[in-house]
Amino acid sequence: MGCVKVRKDAGKIARAVITVNGMVQGVGFRPFLYRLAHQFGLPGKVFNSLAGVVVEVEGEPEDLERFYREIPRQAPRVARITQAEIRLAEPVGYEAFTISQSKAEEEPSVLITPDMGICPDCQRELLNSRDRRFGYPFINCTNCGPRFTIVRDLPYDRRRTTMKAFAMCPDCQEEYDSPLDRRFHAQPNACEKCGPSVWMADIQSARAGAWTGDAQASGGKSPVDYPDPPRAGLGPESPPAHVLAEARRRLKEGAILAVKGVGGFHLVCDATNDEAVRNLRWRKRRETKPFAVMCRDLAVVRRYCRICRAEEELLTSWRRPIVLLEKRTCTEMRPLASPVAPGMNTLGVMLPYAPLHLLLFDEDLPCLVATSGNLSDMPLVIDNRAAVEQLGPVAELFVFHNREIFNRCDDSVTAVVAGSEVLYRRSRGYVPEPVILPHLPLSRPVLAVGGDQKNTFCLARGERYFLSQHIGEIKDLSSLEFLQTAISRYEGYFSISPEKVACDLHPEYRATKFAKAFAAGRRVPLVQVQHHEAHLAACLAENGVKEPVLGVVCDGTGYGRDGRIWGFEIFAGRPGAFTRVAHQAYVPLPGGEGGIRHPERMLVSHLCAALGREGVTRAEPFLSEKGRRELPAVLKQIELGINAPFTSSCGRLFDAVSALLGVCPEAVYDGQPAMELEALATPGVDGRYEFELHESVESGTGDQGAEDAEDAGKVTDGTGLWLLDFGPLWAGLLQDRARGEATGMMAAKFHNTVAAAIEETLAKLRRLTGIERAAIGGGVFQNRYLLEDLLARLTRAGFTVYWPRRIPANDGGISLGQAVLAGLHSPCAGNC
Repeated sequence: MGCVKVRKDAGKIARAVITVNGMVQGVGFRPFLYRLAHQFGLPGKVFNSLAGVVVEVEGEPEDLERFYREIPRQAPRVARITQAEIRLAEPVGYEAFTISQSKAEEEPSVLITPDMGICPDCQRELLNSRDRRFGYPFINCTNCGPRFTIVRDLPYDRRRTTMKAFAMCPDCQEEYDSPLDRRFHAQPNACEKCGPSVWMADIQSARAGAWTGDAQASGGKSPVDYPDPPRAGLGPESPPAHVLAEARRRLKEGAILAVKGVGGFHLVCDATNDEAVRNLRWRKRRETKPFAVMCRDLAVVRRYCRICRAEEELLTSWRRPIVLLEKRTCTEMRPLASPVAPGMNTLGVMLPYAPLHLLLFDEDLPCLVATSGNLSDMPLVIDNRAAVEQLGPVAELFVFHNREIFNRCDDSVTAVVAGSEVLYRRSRGYVPEPVILPHLPLSRPVLAVGGDQKNTFCLARGERYFLSQHIGEIKDLSSLEFLQTAISRYEGYFSISPEKVACDLHPEYRATKFAKAFAAGRRVPLVQVQHHEAHLAACLAENGVKEPVLGVVCDGTGYGRDGRIWGFEIFAGRPGAFTRVAHQAYVPLPGGEGGIRHPERMLVSHLCAALGREGVTRAEPFLSEKGRRELPAVLKQIELGINAPFTSSCGRLFDAVSALLGVCPEAVYDGQPAMELEALATPGVDGRYEFELHESVESGTGDQGAEDAEDAGKVTDGTGLWLLDFGPLWAGLLQDRARGEATGMMAAKFHNTVAAAIEETLAKLRRLTGIERAAIGGGVFQNRYLLEDLLARLTRAGFTVYWPRRIPANDGGISLGQAVLAGLHSPCAGNC
């Protein structure tokens, strides 16, 4: 926000009309401006509009200038000012400063605030027995509480949120109306007298209608009237303190609770109770995928994990994400149950971000498993009735409330890597805050729908790219309905009607089919974007890079321009003009995408390609019983090429190594072999295995056009691509395995090999192209060991390195890349 000089006419009163845009509604911005105006003694008014917050003040020109300068300096901590304008007008004779009714006639340009974790002031009041909101699970103020999840429409006022159903009592209304109060115009403001209620029910009473909170809905009985089991429920007429005391008691007994929170339900149990955690896994059909935990406070976090200052700041920030931390052995209190995060050396940890969460803890209950309230790969449950239907087989008790969740929003997941915050899942606390790309303004609005895994969409206009919350796996009708509903709401919130639709190149992705139908229905052009190019474009967009780069994309699966499954790709060029210049050598993927769950099949394929049948014979003693039993069929499948498409996937390379080392012969969840392999890698190891880099007879499949090659330069000594061949790696691994080398040592040497191979390939390409910028993307780079090693190598080698931080490196970020590339291309880019 620049300084605007106000014309100084001595003794002349002027009126300044200031419009402030960005994340300025729902963060206490109007009360802040009220106080600032009083500080300067300026009369006028402030109101919300779809153009932002508008403030008019009258006074001496010098005072107006000082007032304008102080806005960004003193703004609330959560506010984000993206634009501010000031113009002068004739004074109208204001006598006092007032807060006026919102206006909704303009085109929206204001941002919706993400949901905010409980602030220190509200937390103190919540736990203060003398405060009138003591123990009230929906306490909030202008500095914290729900925002995006309760917004129905803009501008942001109570009547346009799900809090419209709750009329404020006189005490709350007085706070709401008092400009000097912390709850001035806090739209979710409420107390136990007038606000949302919390109640608990067991599955029997919930199925009988207790999910409504209405005794009439369950045949005239309150949930508390059901005798089996004892004290099975506490209805909405019960004090919140009684309800949550009972919830704590049942958690300590080993019960699994479905708890309605801010953006959806959590499934919750005592994280130190082995039996409870095992029951949760069995009932949710989540065999081994790590659970996240919620700790009572930072002191508890420190007992279970090693934590640095940056991680502590993330945990306690108003965004309150899940942060991946290094596990440590706890000796000060009960250890965590072994099934919480099996096979991992990290733990996903968050602090309570809703007051209701805080009230689930006490001294004897320091840590809870708090996993998403859904069945595997289905959308997060947000509705009380749906919770009973879908979570009934999992939870024994339900903690309901009657504040409607309008927008489902799962927890965000982050980590600190190389000293920076890196997002793995961008959702609650971060959305719908846009990614601002002033260097990539769109001439036409774009909708990009992402992929089928870790789906997000991106709705963009101008320099604002609105990434959605985590949609998840696009597997069935429920996930497609979630995607469609969320797109419709974003269109309404931000008044964006897409004139172009972007999607993945994969013809069988459900998201691709959805995009084709959407584009046809709206009669707008469709752009199909290659998966790994979208990854790279997202990284470059986030980092503001428009110059040519050497881009490395490593992930599991992406449909290539040659119809094969790509996944270890190196490009040269700038956004919109990428040329594929190198990749890992292709090997068959036995069983196609269905074979991804069976890493031993991928191991056999890599060994056949590298060492022939002799290599398979040497590895056979290290296969599982099932692997040995399937071996003849897998070999025949590879030999005949039956359902064995070729792949260059880096993810499948990790799978194969994990299988050879006996780490993960069967994958239950996405990325499990690589995650467990990383967890075992011994730090501080310098050794590595061999690999080769040589020219292929292939041409640069996937080029965007001959004219784009200018950015890439001459990439080979001949005419083909560079091939990264890990054949020699397998001989070294088999030798180490046969002589009983420690698994952690072999895992570390393998990681070092991948990093060294990328470094040497980029160094070779730099000599040929003169490009000294390197960019990194793809889900494999969620591997902290690999990423930090590679960043250090490339930096030492003199590269300027860019990697994803604000946008997930995994498929949760490709919608941004799709939107960027769609905007840079003509309507169909030859891919309609």
